[in-house]
Amino acid sequence: MRVENDHCDVIGVPAAPTQLDRLSSAILRQGGMARVSLPGDVVTWAAARHQTLRQMLSDQRFNKDWRQWRALQAGEIPENHPLIGICKVDNMTTAHGADHRRLRGLLSSSFAPSRIALLAPRVEQCVDRLLAEMAQRGGSADLMSEFAAPLPTNVIAELFGLPDEQREEIVALTYSLANTSATAEEVRQTRQRIPTFFRRLIALKRGRLGDDLASALIVARDKGELVSDTELIDMLFMVLSAGFVTTAGVIGNGVLALLTHPQQLHLVRSGQVPWSQAIEEILRWGSSAANLPFRYATQDVEIDGCMVRRGDAVLMAFHAANRDEKAFGPGADRFDVTRRHNPHLSFGEGPHACLGAALARLELRCAFPALFGRLEDLALTIAPEDVVYMPSYIIRCPQRLPVTFRPSSA
Repeated sequence: MRVENDHCDVIGVPAAPTQLDRLSSAILRQGGMARVSLPGDVVTWAAARHQTLRQMLSDQRFNKDWRQWRALQAGEIPENHPLIGICKVDNMTTAHGADHRRLRGLLSSSFAPSRIALLAPRVEQCVDRLLAEMAQRGGSADLMSEFAAPLPTNVIAELFGLPDEQREEIVALTYSLANTSATAEEVRQTRQRIPTFFRRLIALKRGRLGDDLASALIVARDKGELVSDTELIDMLFMVLSAGFVTTAGVIGNGVLALLTHPQQLHLVRSGQVPWSQAIEEILRWGSSAANLPFRYATQDVEIDGCMVRRGDAVLMAFHAANRDEKAFGPGADRFDVTRRHNPHLSFGEGPHACLGAALARLELRCAFPALFGRLEDLALTIAPEDVVYMPSYIIRCPQRLPVTFRPSSA
């Protein structure tokens, strides 16, 4: 990935996920907006400054409807480019105006903070079970596959009404879709498998509708509240995938941050810093939603001295914005659980603010104290620089996180 701007030379930046810190620094040096060339020669803007991105998230001159993307409509983006499967969908995340309110309204009551709070016992039970299973298997584990991913996956799958035997497949499909290094053939296969998966699920659920999110969306389609089968499938996939992939990433990133910053971990374990404050810093510094595509300009807009033309795509550079010194002060790139002023954008803002923020925070509040309270001497078994990350510049999280531990005797 390279960064370019009207006012400076082109800067070459590798697309490897381990280079995202360098990428964010390079973009921030250009100001609030920068031109970026994503792998595959997809040229867009990136909104990087905290204030710039925050304003854009509520700016009515930008929307998320992929039909506004001039380069896509002109045939400049290959049909099997990795970004196509992420962007070219019809659900709540890409809708705007009345359509967005209609689709968000179908789910808003299910994710209301007061309703989510009632799920705490179920989330705690899931945490307890996963930690007990890790302890039974011995003193070593892959924290990603044995805890970080199963926790939010099982919680959202239960709310969704997804049968146990289909959970592994949806996890694989979600990670395949987020793989920005995928070949054209891999992209094509993933885009075929997703609707096939959900058509099977819809057929199964229609025979036994229940009190779950999938059933509610299927009923909404039958009532005409969802206007097409494509919209139904895209909404079903959005709920499931968004419900686990980013939270799993934050857990992995947070564990890695705490284990590589032992003094910070001591502050939390000793009670000098509350877990609630530490979790907000984990969300800022370890946000797994690194660079999300896209906002599209519906008219020519001048931002921070840059002219964004109608139909231009803007990458939302959350990883950079959450490290902006203008918002977080000197040392914004440091992990610091004592940070009190923490207006991070990890859940977005404006009409498209993350609907699942309350659920994610609940899962994190249950996960971290239990994990570090019940697993003593928790430690990485590899050097931090050897951690393998998910092959994506969109989602930043470890693929594997091998650890050792001693189960607590308490």
